[in-house]
Amino acid sequence: MQGQAIPPNNFTFPALLKACAALGHLLTAQQVHAHVSLRGLVADKFTASALIDAYGKCGNADYANKLFDEMPKRAVDVVSWTALVTAFSSNGCVDQAFETFWRMKNSDNPECCKGDAVSLAALVSACAAADDMNCLGRGRAIHAIVVKYGFESNTRLANSLVHMYSVCKVMDDASNVFDGILSERRDVVSWNVLISGFALNGEPERALRTFEEMISVGTVAVAPNRVTMIALLKSCGELGCAETSRRVHDYVTSHKSSLLLSNDVVIHTALIDMHARCGNVKWGRQIFDEVVGKNVVCWSAMIAGYEQNSCPEEALKLFRRMLMEGHMEKVKPNAVTMVTVIAACSGLGASRPGRVIHKFVVAIGLDCDARVASSLIDMYAKCGDIGLARQVFSEINESSKTVVSWSSMISAEGLHGEGQRALQLLSEMQAHGFRPNKITYISVLSACSHAGLVEEGKSCFNSMKRDHGVCPTEKHYACMVDLLGRAGRLDEAHDLILRMPIEADVAVWGSLLAACHIHKNWKLGEVVEKQILKLNSHVVGHRVLLANMYEEAGRLDDVIRMRVEMRRNGLRKIAGQSFIEVGNDMYSFSAEDRSHRESEMIYNELDALDARVRNAVKNARETNTEVEEDQEVEDMILRCKYHSERLAIAFGLMMMSRSSISSQTKRSDSNKTIKEIEAIPIRITKNLRVCRDCHVYTKLVSKVTRRKLIVRDAHRFHHFKDGFCSCGDYCVGVLRATLVEELLQDSCRVPYNLQVVFICSYQKQNLQTLFKSHSYSASAVML
Repeated sequence: MQGQAIPPNNFTFPALLKACAALGHLLTAQQVHAHVSLRGLVADKFTASALIDAYGKCGNADYANKLFDEMPKRAVDVVSWTALVTAFSSNGCVDQAFETFWRMKNSDNPECCKGDAVSLAALVSACAAADDMNCLGRGRAIHAIVVKYGFESNTRLANSLVHMYSVCKVMDDASNVFDGILSERRDVVSWNVLISGFALNGEPERALRTFEEMISVGTVAVAPNRVTMIALLKSCGELGCAETSRRVHDYVTSHKSSLLLSNDVVIHTALIDMHARCGNVKWGRQIFDEVVGKNVVCWSAMIAGYEQNSCPEEALKLFRRMLMEGHMEKVKPNAVTMVTVIAACSGLGASRPGRVIHKFVVAIGLDCDARVASSLIDMYAKCGDIGLARQVFSEINESSKTVVSWSSMISAEGLHGEGQRALQLLSEMQAHGFRPNKITYISVLSACSHAGLVEEGKSCFNSMKRDHGVCPTEKHYACMVDLLGRAGRLDEAHDLILRMPIEADVAVWGSLLAACHIHKNWKLGEVVEKQILKLNSHVVGHRVLLANMYEEAGRLDDVIRMRVEMRRNGLRKIAGQSFIEVGNDMYSFSAEDRSHRESEMIYNELDALDARVRNAVKNARETNTEVEEDQEVEDMILRCKYHSERLAIAFGLMMMSRSSISSQTKRSDSNKTIKEIEAIPIRITKNLRVCRDCHVYTKLVSKVTRRKLIVRDAHRFHHFKDGFCSCGDYCVGVLRATLVEELLQDSCRVPYNLQVVFICSYQKQNLQTLFKSHSYSASAVML
C-alpha cells in the first residue's frame, strides 16, 4: 500500500492496531502509533480507541491510560471509555478499572451513564480474576447495574456473570443467572462455564446433571466441545465412581469424530486422569499407550495415576521410561512430575530411591521449587529420615518458603513424635508472616496427639478460628478426639463430639472408638458402636476394633455377632504386612509367612532372638523384683510371635549380620566397616498399627541387639533404641507423656529417653522405683 503511495486513513490504522492486539506485539503497536501521530490522526476517536485497546491487549495499561488522558474531550465516547476499562481489567488493575467505570458513569456524556455490555463484561471478568475479599461485592454491584439497564439478555455478559459467581464459590447465584438465560440464547460457552463452575467447586454430581441436561433431547441441543469434555472428565474424576467413568468414556468414544478427539492429547490426558481417580488404572494405561505425541502433562498424569492407586513401583518404572523416551521426544519432567515421583517414593517407604530422585531434582535445577522441596520433606519424613527432612527445609531460601513448606515440616515432626518441635515451627512460621491454614492445623493437632501434648493441642484448636479465622472441619475434630482419647479423657472427647457444630463423621467416632479400646472403656465403646453403625460405616478397622473390645471383655456372643456381620457385608480384615528395604530390594512379610526362600533361616533367627530376649528378662529379674514374671513375658513373646514385623526384624538382623561378616573377610580395616554397618538402622514399614505386644518386644530387641530400629506403622514412626521408643509408649495408650511431668515436683523435667517402664510393666510401683533411681520425688505419683 505504501509502495503504491496510497495514503492510509482513519479506517486503515484501526485494522492494523487490531492485528497488533491479536498478536500481542507491543513494539509494532508503538510503530503504528508513530505513523498515526505523523498523520495527525491521534484526535480521531476511532483511531484513538483502537490504540487504547491495542496497548491494553499488549499488556501496557499505563500507555493506554496516558493516551486516553491526551484525547480531546469531544473525541471521548463510550467506546474509548470501554477500551480503557477493558485495558485495566485485562491487566489485573481492578481498582483502576472500577475507578474508570465510575468516572464514565459520572461524565457529561449521557450515553456513557449506563455503560455498555462490553465494559460491564470487562468489569465482571476483572472481579473473577481478582484475588481479594471485595471481588464478590463488586461483582454483585455490577450485576445490579446489568439488571437495572436491561443487559441481562446479553448472553456474553450473562456468561461472564456465571463465571464470576463460580470463581467466588457462589454456585447458587451462578445457577440462577444461567437459568435466566433464554434456552435458545444459551451457547456452548454458557453450558461450559456452569459445568466448569460445578467442577471447580467440588460439586461433580451437579456438573454431571448439567451435562446430561445439555445433551438431552428436551432442551435446545448444544453440541459439547473439548472444553466441555475436559470439565466433565474432571468432575467424573472427583466423583470417583468407576461406573460413571465408563459411561462417560463410552460417550466420548462414540462421539469421537464430532469432538475431534482422535489426536487430542489434552482430552486423552483428561481421560487418563479420570480413570486413575476412579480406580481404573488399567483403563488409563490402555489410553496412555495409544496416545501419539505424549507431552509432559500426559506422562505426569499416568505416573500420578499409579501413585494415587498405591502402585509406587509402577510409577517409578514409568518415570524411568519417560526419561528414556522423553530424551528422544524432547519431553522433560517438570515440577509437577517430580512431585508425583517423590510421592511414589514416599509410598514405597524406601529412602534409597528417594535419595536418587533427590539428586536428579538437584541436577535439573528443580530443588529450588517450593512444591518439590515440600514433597522432599514429606518423602524423607515418611521414609524415616527426619534428619534429611530438616536439612531440606533448612536449605530452602526464606523468600521461597510457603505455607505448604512450613506445614510439611510441621507434619514431618509430628509423624516422628516431635510435638514440641512442631509447636516451635508453628511459632516461627507465624513470626515470618505466614498464616496457618486448615492443613497446617491438622498437622499441628496430629503432632500434639502423637506426643501427648493435650493442653497445647487444646490451645491450638481454640486459636484456629479466634486468631486466624480457620473453621474446624471433621479432620480437626478427629485429631482433637484422638488427642483427648489417648490421654484417657474419654468423657471430654465424647462431650466434644456432642458439641460439634457439624455432624461427626466416621473418622471422628472411629478416633473415640480406638481410645475406648486402648483404655478398655466398654460402656462408652458400645455408645460409639451404635453411632458408627448408624453411619453405615464399611470401614473394616472399626469392626475389628469392636470385635477385639468384646473379646477382651469376654463377651464372646458379641464377638461372633460382629464377625458374622463382617462376613455378611463382605468385609474382610486387612492382612498385616511389613516391608523392609535391604540393598536395592524391598521385601514384604505377612503373619506366619513362609514364602521367602530363606524362611527356615528367618524363623531360626527369630527363635534365637526370642531366646536373647528371655535371657535379658531373666537377668533383669535377678536384680529387680519389679520386673514381670517369666510366664507373663513368655505370653507376651508367644502371643504375636509370627507377626509380620517380627519376621521383618529377624530378616533384617540376619542380612545385617551377613554384611558384617562379608565386610570382615574383604577388608583389613574391618572394625570401622562393622561399626558403620551396625550404625545403620533397620527400617520397617507396616500397613497397620503396631500392636502393644510387638511394641514392647521391639523395644527389648533394640536393647539386646544394640541396634536402632525405625518402624513406620499406619499412623506414625517409632524410633527404638536401647530399649526405649521415641513415642514414650503414648501411642499404645500405656502412659500419658504429659502425666509424667505433672507428677514431678519442683518443675523437674523428664529426660528425652526416660521411660517409665523397663519391660512391660506399667504399674505404680515401677514408676516410683524409676523416679527414686533418678533422684526424683515420687510422693505425688498417681496412676
